[in-house]
Amino acid sequence: QELVQLPARQKVLLTGTPLQNSMEELFNLLGFLDKRKFGEMENFVEGLEDLEKSAAVDRLKDVLTPHMLRRQKADVNLKMPSKEELIVRVEMSKDQKSLYRDILTKNFDKLASRGRSTTSLINVFAQLQKVCNHPYLFMRPNTVPRTEAEIRAALKKLTKSSGKLLLLDKMLRKLKASGNRVLIFSQMTTMLDVLEDYLIGNNWGYCRLDGNTKSSHRQRIIDRFNTSHAKGNEEQFVFLLSTRAGGVGINLATADTVIIYDTDWNPHNDLQALSRAHRIGQTNKVMIYRLVTRGTMEERKIERTRQKMLLEHVVVRGTMRGASMTQKELDDVLKYGTEELFAAEDDDDDDDDDDEEEKGGEA
Repeated sequence: QELVQLPARQKVLLTGTPLQNSMEELFNLLGFLDKRKFGEMENFVEGLEDLEKSAAVDRLKDVLTPHMLRRQKADVNLKMPSKEELIVRVEMSKDQKSLYRDILTKNFDKLASRGRSTTSLINVFAQLQKVCNHPYLFMRPNTVPRTEAEIRAALKKLTKSSGKLLLLDKMLRKLKASGNRVLIFSQMTTMLDVLEDYLIGNNWGYCRLDGNTKSSHRQRIIDRFNTSHAKGNEEQFVFLLSTRAGGVGINLATADTVIIYDTDWNPHNDLQALSRAHRIGQTNKVMIYRLVTRGTMEERKIERTRQKMLLEHVVVRGTMRGASMTQKELDDVLKYGTEELFAAEDDDDDDDDDDEEEKGGEA
């Protein structure tokens, strides 16, 4: 509101994401450019309710064309190498299934009540997301392993307790043997702590950057990772980053593999993150692996972020529809997979612990 009051004959906005979650974001940008033309949100969205209809798309184009100039990397012939993204679905471990069921059971009243608040549902969602990442985000072992045998046993338990980490373990061993360099992104710094313990247990060199990293240290850490590759030191082949802290102003083009450990609600945050590797200076094809826990709210979350990307595709380029997330949709995300999970409760008792090691991911 204060920016709109600034006296200016001309206004220019530069952004890579004119729309991230809803049409309201785009309206606010246009309102800053021309408050008289874009004064009321209701008038702006009138006729745009269903972007599956060609008339609505045509009207949207008429509104945006005089105000938006779009340029892509391909338009300026940067000769970027290709990139490919795979969604890799993994199974939960026995510990994860048990925790997931416990959280759903304890919050049954919240999920069943019609008067529940969105805030309470989001809190449940956050707990389920932690389960999908790793059970140690709730309670980590108190004992500190001291002997070599204890360290090996602790590392094995750490790895087997999470379907994602079990798969990541297999992936990193192959990537390291092939000489690949890997960026691993997570929204949770506590998850980065777990991954750090895993890397230390394997005696693998790594770098880490998150919101707690001092600004004076950031570039030094980035340079250390990039120069280690230039010097032929491939021991330091993993870089741990928090999704939002590692999303802007960082060049890690020496990496050719990106692993999204957990998906952000805002797909543009993940896009910014993977662009740390797929940027000017990259000479290799970039592979992106997005880990998703099968039969959980993560699968619905992926669908929701895809809808947001479709909305951006229509608004900025022109075909489908999108809207902000309703309480009903959030409810659907939380309850996804619960029937199958509780039906399988008895089967878990018959599983052999060693079966965990046989589990892999499906792309």
